[in-house]
Amino acid sequence: MGNLAGINSSLALLKAEMKKVWSRPILELAVILIALISVSAIQTLVQIEDQSKSQLAFQLLVGNGVSAIMTRQMQPLIIFCSILMSLSFARDYEQGLMQSMLSLPISRTSLFTMKFLAVILPLTFLSWGFVIFFSILNYYSNLFLVIQFVIFALPIALLALMFYGGLATIVSLVIKRTIPSALTAMLTGFFFWFITTLDTQAIGNTAEYLALTPYKTPLVLLDRTMGVIFPPGSLEISLPIWVFVTLTLIYASIFVLLSFVYFVRRFEVRE
Repeated sequence: MGNLAGINSSLALLKAEMKKVWSRPILELAVILIALISVSAIQTLVQIEDQSKSQLAFQLLVGNGVSAIMTRQMQPLIIFCSILMSLSFARDYEQGLMQSMLSLPISRTSLFTMKFLAVILPLTFLSWGFVIFFSILNYYSNLFLVIQFVIFALPIALLALMFYGGLATIVSLVIKRTIPSALTAMLTGFFFWFITTLDTQAIGNTAEYLALTPYKTPLVLLDRTMGVIFPPGSLEISLPIWVFVTLTLIYASIFVLLSFVYFVRRFEVRE
């Protein structure tokens, strides 16, 4: 009975947190922005016809299409991770709500987990939903192949968002102010995105190793899983796939674990 009551309390908290952080106009803005970004990644029917003369070419086309949608989505997802985590953690501190929540008959572990999932899970399924929708819209002639590829996008989206969500959470717990936390997390997240836009003309041969950065690694893993072709000799294809799996898991967990430990062991609400 005790375990069942704890589960019910956790689910009630998750529902309350989702309702709080996803209140209007946050949900509407997220849907509109991610949809617009996803649309910009699709190809015209002429391009699809020109590039799909064979089954292999069509397979590569679908893989590149799914990858392009995921890549474009990362920028708005960084924004919403930053905003929503600051609303979930920093705003509760700022408004004095955290003290009341900590007095509830629920552990700090459950409280942290539900608040984190209330942001990450909806963002993940929102992103994945648009990947499915626009991939099917673009490549409906082979739904089986499209479904195979978009399935790979779900865990990659979750792991990528865990990195940015964990980053935004630790920033919110340290700063404890809503707007400064959101802005700091956004700037830090965009830094990880910006460095991957650099090329050999800007930073020399070091640019090759940007495939191992937190922004790029999960996307490379997705591409490798779907069989997307990389230039011969590039780091993306030279390294075994387990390297990108390992790095993606490390990036996904590092800030989540840090923020969890900070919240459970050190974080205190003051009057």
